[in-house]
Amino acid sequence: MNYYIITGASRGLGEAIAENLISKDNHLFCISRKGNEDLVVRAGLKDCRIDFFEYDFNFLEEIDMLAETIFERINFKKADSVCLINNAGVAKPIKPVGNFPSFEIISNMNVNLIAPMILVSEFIKRTEEVTCERKIVNISSGAGKKPYYGWGCYCSAKAAMDMFTGCVGVEQKNITNPVKIISFVPGIIDTDMQADIRECSEEDFEQVERFIKFKENGNLKSPDFVAKKLLELIHNNETKTGMIYDIKEL
Repeated sequence: MNYYIITGASRGLGEAIAENLISKDNHLFCISRKGNEDLVVRAGLKDCRIDFFEYDFNFLEEIDMLAETIFERINFKKADSVCLINNAGVAKPIKPVGNFPSFEIISNMNVNLIAPMILVSEFIKRTEEVTCERKIVNISSGAGKKPYYGWGCYCSAKAAMDMFTGCVGVEQKNITNPVKIISFVPGIIDTDMQADIRECSEEDFEQVERFIKFKENGNLKSPDFVAKKLLELIHNNETKTGMIYDIKEL
């Protein structure tokens, strides 16, 4: 049995990842602020076990309890692999620094950086004695490598997550059964997050017209296409731990 923990699984890329993993050989643990009953039904029709947890990652103090609940449901004696996919993310606030309240900075960092860091830590701690394959994917962004006007929080969180991925990779390198951890840059996907970006004013986000053109010109990748590319990467034995993989290079 393969176990997958997927955050932000109710829509967009997270939903597409879960959809592509529906199989009787997999057990999915999906986490998002809202459930997705259609996904649960589709999994049931294919005899794929799925547990859906409605959880807001702004509540950092209870993430360890959430992790405990999930890992108690994993039968490690029958596990071939366990994989965590940190996909949940928010772009807001999309404004120049100084133009938004402090709680929006806190919320952005909670969801994009601190919550996934805690989940990675819990994953490593709770699987360190197991012998099955262990994998972690942190969904990154090209914004982690390039500054954008109005994206101070989002760019910073993604850059920090990439560095965290690299640090964990270094720590795991010489362990007997290391966790294989990577960051994945999915490119520009046709999701609700992109719709939110297109609704910004030019005053808040200078490149809004460029992103509107991406949609108009059909340059956005479908969540399903990106999910398939990601899963190919996850299942590729040549994938190296601690690395950042960009979909444009695959």
